[in-house]
Amino acid sequence: MEFDINNALTYPRRQVHLDFHTQPDLKNVGAHFRKEQFQSALREGNVSSITVFARCYHGLCYYPTDVGLRHPGLSFDLTRAMVDAAHEIGVRAPVYVNAGLGLEEAQQHPEWIARTKSEQISTDSYVSSEPELRWPNMCLNDGSYCAHLYAILEEICARFEQLDGLFLDICFKGKPCYCDECRRGMRALGLDPELDADAAAYYQRKHIDFMKKAGQILHKRHPNATIFFNSGGADIMAPEYHPYETHYEIEDLPTVWGGYDKMPLNATFFGGTGKFYLGMTGKFHLEWGEFGGFKCKEALKYEAATMAVYGAGCSVGDHLLYTGEMDMQTYKNIGYAYRYLERIEPYCYGGISTATIGVWLSESMDDNIGLSMILLESQIDFEVIRDCGFSCFDTVIFPGGAILNEKELESLQAYLQHGGKVLFVGDSLIKDGEFQIDCGLTAPKAVPFGGDYIDAEPLGAEELPQSPFYSYHSAMQVTCTDAECLARVLAPYTAKPYGPLGKRTNLPYDKDAVRGVCAVKKGNVVYLAHKIPLIYKTYGSLFHKRYFLELLFRLKPVLRLRAGVGAQGRCRMIRQEQEHRYCINLTYAAPVRRGEAEIIEDIQPLYQVPVTVHVPEPILAVRLPLQNQSLPFSYAEQECRFTLPVLNCHETVVLEYAATGKGREK
Repeated sequence: MEFDINNALTYPRRQVHLDFHTQPDLKNVGAHFRKEQFQSALREGNVSSITVFARCYHGLCYYPTDVGLRHPGLSFDLTRAMVDAAHEIGVRAPVYVNAGLGLEEAQQHPEWIARTKSEQISTDSYVSSEPELRWPNMCLNDGSYCAHLYAILEEICARFEQLDGLFLDICFKGKPCYCDECRRGMRALGLDPELDADAAAYYQRKHIDFMKKAGQILHKRHPNATIFFNSGGADIMAPEYHPYETHYEIEDLPTVWGGYDKMPLNATFFGGTGKFYLGMTGKFHLEWGEFGGFKCKEALKYEAATMAVYGAGCSVGDHLLYTGEMDMQTYKNIGYAYRYLERIEPYCYGGISTATIGVWLSESMDDNIGLSMILLESQIDFEVIRDCGFSCFDTVIFPGGAILNEKELESLQAYLQHGGKVLFVGDSLIKDGEFQIDCGLTAPKAVPFGGDYIDAEPLGAEELPQSPFYSYHSAMQVTCTDAECLARVLAPYTAKPYGPLGKRTNLPYDKDAVRGVCAVKKGNVVYLAHKIPLIYKTYGSLFHKRYFLELLFRLKPVLRLRAGVGAQGRCRMIRQEQEHRYCINLTYAAPVRRGEAEIIEDIQPLYQVPVTVHVPEPILAVRLPLQNQSLPFSYAEQECRFTLPVLNCHETVVLEYAATGKGREK
């Protein structure tokens, strides 16, 4: 099994994450485990890596341990048996260790339990939504519990000649710990436990120490092994932890943890890190550990294909039966998806994104997600801007709440001076009561009422209402100096609430009031005074999305790829320079809400899908490699047009050009 920890292309892309959180009172644990049955499941699933377990939520180990607590119902080394069985057939087998939970050990060592500021036990809401059933969190602030955990990691690392990696779970709860040990540690560093900022700084510092030491323990014996810290290790908003991961596993169960549009934004961010990244879904109908819950195989195929479209590997979660038997129906479903994934891998990985829209992430994930939803549903490919890399994009967009520091602002100003285009909204790019860039407006400030009305009639767009429509959130109040007004805002009759108990019901607009400005254009800058992405994410009005897109297109952005696949279609294009080709991947499915879950039941084909591609190289051929079919096309003035006969869940289109092509334009 050749593997290069520094080369993302060598990481296995068809993975399974195998849980085993087994109650301590169960007997004959793993008694029916058979190497041949385990291997048969992996072959059936077309799996290239499986994360197996060494220590579970209960704090119980599944191997002979001199340090931890062995599961009382286990009579053999189950961890070793799984690792050896996987290696024998060429499948990698990283080892799972639960770090942040350990119910049995917490009962023996209450001093290891994390505490809230009021000295109550810090509990985990994931295990149960019922407060009385929640498990205590363990303190991971590099103290006495971590010393015990380090000893377990040392033991695991010493037991294997070849250890492929470690997956440490429940690592970041996001809240400081105030146990006695942490309070003493804060004071020793001159920090005040009563100050929230000091406690948060201590938490971050000590969690980084924990990550460093865990990595050192692993790589001392196994320098090419991977390590990932879950439950926050792949959090866009926690970049301070990213340097200590060898790769990223994006835990986005689409059915109940944010839906099918959550993964693309995360993948776009982590795709810019240079490290391998994969999406995590589950074979379950709902979430982790659901015995007997199944996702239909077509949904798994769609999920695997979507992850590949966004450059991510795929990991499907499973939970081993306490008897040690693999459920073969699970691996038939996984195999259906992974055999398809294997077919499309050559056209999804190892390329350069052709996106011309750059998205700057703000501190508000709701604003970020709303913007991502608008772009995804409009088939506008985008990439997250990293390290002030504005010049890579034709147009950059700032969601609400984005504020630049001095270095970032200097880079943006240089980008604008060289012809770059900017769209920003609401309270973004506003600092100390002033706009950070010149948009022809001054004096931005919030207004008191909760919602107002948008008059988009000046835009002359047929798809927008010709009468004022409600915003749900109020616009920033601005003064126009020398910008072109594209839309106006109308205030309600009064800002005062009315109705029973003062509940606010939106009031009609005051048609006689002076109309303010809520969208302007000055040169290559467009500003929307409403936080439209947040409004769309919260309320889902099509008119807000269309309003945003109408204003974006006033900047005349250059888009490499346009496809008529509707709001539920997704498309992305990469350039594979060595193969002298562009690869377009399109997916289509229509997730629906059923109870608490978002599911995919029917995947209906689309027919005669028009596609337009803007590329500088003259195109020699347009092919469907999965169908072994060529398509008729036209190419003129750097624009290639063709029609995709059918899109059934996923399709790959390859555009070939000569080796002497002109090269990629900005």
